[in-house]
Amino acid sequence: MCNKVRGVLEMLIDQAIDICCVTETWFRANECARMAEIKEAGFEVINNPRKGRGGGLAFVFNSSKLKPVANKVVGFKSFEVAECVIKTSSNLIRLCVIYRTTQTKSKAKYQETKVTVFMEEFEQYLVDLISKPGYPILCGDFNFHVEKADDLYAKQFMSLCQSKGFIQHVTGPTHYSGSTLDLVFTLEAAVDHVPVNQLKVIEDTGTTSDHYLISFSMPVELCQARKEPAITYKEVREYSKIKIDSFREDLFASPVNFADFESVDHAVLIYMNTMSDLLNKHAPKVTKKFNYNRSPWWDESCQRARAEARKAQRKAKKHPEDTELNQIYNEKCIDKSIVINRRRNMFFDERLSAVKRDAKGTYRVINQLLNREIGKGKLPNEKDDTTIAENFGSFFDKKVKTIYSDIEDKLGSNGTESYQPVGNRSPYEMSSFKEVSIDEVMELAKNLPDKSCPLD
Repeated sequence: MCNKVRGVLEMLIDQAIDICCVTETWFRANECARMAEIKEAGFEVINNPRKGRGGGLAFVFNSSKLKPVANKVVGFKSFEVAECVIKTSSNLIRLCVIYRTTQTKSKAKYQETKVTVFMEEFEQYLVDLISKPGYPILCGDFNFHVEKADDLYAKQFMSLCQSKGFIQHVTGPTHYSGSTLDLVFTLEAAVDHVPVNQLKVIEDTGTTSDHYLISFSMPVELCQARKEPAITYKEVREYSKIKIDSFREDLFASPVNFADFESVDHAVLIYMNTMSDLLNKHAPKVTKKFNYNRSPWWDESCQRARAEARKAQRKAKKHPEDTELNQIYNEKCIDKSIVINRRRNMFFDERLSAVKRDAKGTYRVINQLLNREIGKGKLPNEKDDTTIAENFGSFFDKKVKTIYSDIEDKLGSNGTESYQPVGNRSPYEMSSFKEVSIDEVMELAKNLPDKSCPLD
């Protein structure tokens, strides 16, 4: 996911996904820039990176609709696992994402040992999972070819899951090679069962991933208060639905072609009334909602690219057997991601160029890119202004005394007598001093150049 974040986000928006379980994210623990990009699109992430390179799991969810809570899980050697809990009005849903790594170039004996270790560890995990509160849902990339009836490892794995009371819902290939590697499990018992409805495997995800998207719904009522997005309702005309031939016939038969105009104003009045009547007939006003919760860099080119991709998606849905339309939709999705990424990069490039000589402005832009709150956790805890001022003064008083102490230690116990000047002495000496007023100090401070650091 690390190199295709924009494509995945657009896929989640197009498919109206509330929460997505992602494997092989390749995210690091401090993946600030990617997290900021995801948050900017209206999503949040529960990130579970692998120690080292590659792998990693994540839950990407629409923060305006649900608030899952991450649950810490004991690590295993043969597979990665992450859990989150979603609270419903009646119970808990425990969503678990699994990724079993494979090593295709390894020897058969080593591969057999690796699978054996996985079976043992996964059985222990299932036993622990069943004892936890909530309805468990397991999904992820298990890397077993369950589509092959004669695959020994796949049969052992399915037998293990069935023995613990789990049923598998995915049918058909989930990988471009035709393999069924990504699976969804729930408990079969009626008391612990969560209905998995409308499960479908979506091949054309609009990304460059070799795995398909598995989408399903659950009839549950969330108890979290939903955060409604900024929606505005407007009356618009759907000009694209006008039937040109019918509109042309009515236009030819309208008073515009037969009326005797008394003046220019009279002609304009007849024209306006006629066109208004024709539009009300062929493209009546309809009320539509618009979501204006957009990023500041979003412009017409991004909107146009998204509209073209959705238009191609609708055509592909009408003719699912047409491979050419599906290919066009996939290409439009990739083009959309390129356009949106380019526009976002240009926006921040322009902002950085605009604050080129402004250190504070540069820090603000970078902190926005890295999803860091300026000054977070750096403000003093004391509520009393006097206490804050005293602590502030004590800090610098201690700092100055430490500097004096270090200088004395370097000069030796005899003070300046052991100091040996290097090079020629300056011909100038400061011998006359005077006190300065508060106004002079304030004027001096105002004329100093702007300096700052991330802690300001």
